[in-house]
Amino acid sequence: MEGLGANPGHSAYCATKAGLHGLPRAVAVDHGHEGIRCNAVAPGWIGTDLNLEFVDSMPDPDAFRRDIGRIHPVARTGEQQEVAALVAFLAADEAGFVTGQIYTVDGGRTAKLSLP
Repeated sequence: MEGLGANPGHSAYCATKAGLHGLPRAVAVDHGHEGIRCNAVAPGWIGTDLNLEFVDSMPDPDAFRRDIGRIHPVARTGEQQEVAALVAFLAADEAGFVTGQIYTVDGGRTAKLSLP
């Protein structure tokens, strides 16, 4: 997600993620004629072991969970199987005309503007 937006102090991380966003487009253009498709998935707050451990390390994990849920229009963080379902679709023959795209799986977080 930080290829689309930035968190404070993450300039190098954001730059590398933004660079990765160009890769599926370039691969799609250069290798589409060979039957090669390339897409990318940009997940947001997903319940991975790393993220769950981070939340549990907070002084008040329950408050943090509530707060992180509030920044998402769907009012929660994502589940691993939700990302996996998109990846499975992209790998399927039914997605044979889909290439060069970035799919953001973030519960609408990048669509939501914060109030001043």
